[in-house]
Amino acid sequence: MEELDQGQKSLRNKVTDLEDRSRRHNIRIVGFPEGVEQSDATGFIQDWLEKVLGTDHNSNLFRVERAHRIPFKKPSVGSQPRAILIRMLSERDRDWILRKKKELKEVEYNGYKIQFYADFSRETQNKRREYQDIKKRLQRGNIQYSMLYPATLRVVYNDKISFYHTPREAMEWADSVGL
Repeated sequence: MEELDQGQKSLRNKVTDLEDRSRRHNIRIVGFPEGVEQSDATGFIQDWLEKVLGTDHNSNLFRVERAHRIPFKKPSVGSQPRAILIRMLSERDRDWILRKKKELKEVEYNGYKIQFYADFSRETQNKRREYQDIKKRLQRGNIQYSMLYPATLRVVYNDKISFYHTPREAMEWADSVGL
């Protein structure tokens, strides 16, 4: 029985990895009001990104391969709008956009705060979400950190880089240094 559980866990991990790899060119954009893209989400996002981020990436224009709203029921008025999922032509373009957005800090569209995220499978998102509490503590302490794929926390503290593979490990470290 234990052998079957191990096999099932291994297969689940492989499927998650394959799903994450298939999403490698994707960016999830949250914050656009419903309907602003009208009937051409790809064209709208391409134009908006060029306007907001510029086009200095390798002196070529980056290309949005396709874009669409997440296919859920349209939210009621006053609810949070659905995210827009965009697929870039290359992973390099996706990485450039995410870096450029980080440099800009805040991005807005007609007063709406727009956020960008790399697109991961639900399993990977859930693993990363488990680190929320420790990330808040690190932000309050003004400590530099980043998340590595799939869900490893990288912390820079006193010019030393540490890696934490579970939120519990990271919390224990934070307690030990008085955060």
